[in-house]
Amino acid sequence: MVFCRSLDTVDTHSPAQTEEAAQVSACPALLNGTADPQESAALPCRDPEELESVSQPVPTVSVQLDFESDLDSLSDNNTLDQSKPSPSGPSELPSLLSSSLPARSLQSNNSLNGSMMSLFSSGEFGSLEVKGSILFALHYDSHKGEFQIKVSRCQDLAEAKKQRSDPYVKSYLLPDKSSHSKRKTSVKKKSINPVFDETLKYKISMADLRSRTLNLSVWHHDPLGRNFFLGEVEVAMETWDWSDCQPAWHDLLPRTPMSPDCISSRGRISLALQFIPAGSQGSGTPLTGELHFWLKEAQNIIPTKGSTIDTFLKSYVLPDDSKSSRQKTRVVKKTLSPTFNHTMVYDGFQREDLKEACAEFTLWEHQTFSSLLLGGVRLSMGTGFSYGQPVSWMDSTEEEIAVWRAMISQPGTWVDTSLPLRTNLVPRSTATEPN
Repeated sequence: MVFCRSLDTVDTHSPAQTEEAAQVSACPALLNGTADPQESAALPCRDPEELESVSQPVPTVSVQLDFESDLDSLSDNNTLDQSKPSPSGPSELPSLLSSSLPARSLQSNNSLNGSMMSLFSSGEFGSLEVKGSILFALHYDSHKGEFQIKVSRCQDLAEAKKQRSDPYVKSYLLPDKSSHSKRKTSVKKKSINPVFDETLKYKISMADLRSRTLNLSVWHHDPLGRNFFLGEVEVAMETWDWSDCQPAWHDLLPRTPMSPDCISSRGRISLALQFIPAGSQGSGTPLTGELHFWLKEAQNIIPTKGSTIDTFLKSYVLPDDSKSSRQKTRVVKKTLSPTFNHTMVYDGFQREDLKEACAEFTLWEHQTFSSLLLGGVRLSMGTGFSYGQPVSWMDSTEEEIAVWRAMISQPGTWVDTSLPLRTNLVPRSTATEPN
């Protein structure tokens, strides 16, 4: 039974903020076949509704690379463009994560290769037996909103060349494998027991940090060839004991590919919602109960490729998944923290209907010929049933259920929330099994 319909969509954004949704965005530059197969995670779902998009010229995209020739991250036919000027200051760095490197240590490159490929590239893996350990401590500064990795030293590293190694330490906050997520220490010459005493820093909220995995790897730096992998450590931030700030030794391990299943969230969405009962506004208005959704912004989106992304939000109020229930925001271009500021209204509700309904909001990457599902939220009672029928989309998390209950219990009041854009949304279908 369809019990809701789209009444109105009000877009209150400033035209200066982004381009209009009707303008078709150009897709990011591709990697020209230089990416290693392990680098590319399984692609998210494609949106067939976007296939009518018109092709546009592919723009040149700039990616920040380390000034040091990080050859563990490059394939054989790629070279750094040394003719490009360095950024003039830290203001040109992406706002998602702050870098512990000075601005002069960055170089630009005109293709989407380079350090974004370094995590699972075709570098010198397996050439050396991984051995040794690394001493580091983790700390979160809540006043600065800053994650700090205090790299102290390594011991008993493998000897890369001529009974020596020139090691450095590199970090990523997985699943983000782009240059935004990379940090590096300095190189220590001719030592298998290097002392670093350096701190790698990230500007990131604790809520986002808990959904990440720290990848800390050690490399031998070869200025004339490819860098050698010496081992790595991975730490799940969700289970880390933040009361323990003392340095601890961790054994270095061989490299293992990251499974796409470990990506639980690709960012967060900020929104507000309210239920307006029929006749509650005076003079008998509204005629039926209305659901209002104010989609404010998404934060810290983890892109599938590249350093920026074009995105939009789509909504349904289930069980109605027809076109009359679907609403979309405009496309916001070239940002990992898009501001949508878009209001959606659905009518035709009684209060008891809300216990059977589910508001679904999904974030999509807009491309030339199609769109890719990045993640979403589902606000409902999470019972697994709708009007007595088992359904897969009633799979709300405890946090999402709490928001929906707060809206039902406070009619006429905006309920503000920020939720993770989870990647484990069950496909919309009935959960009934055949006899």
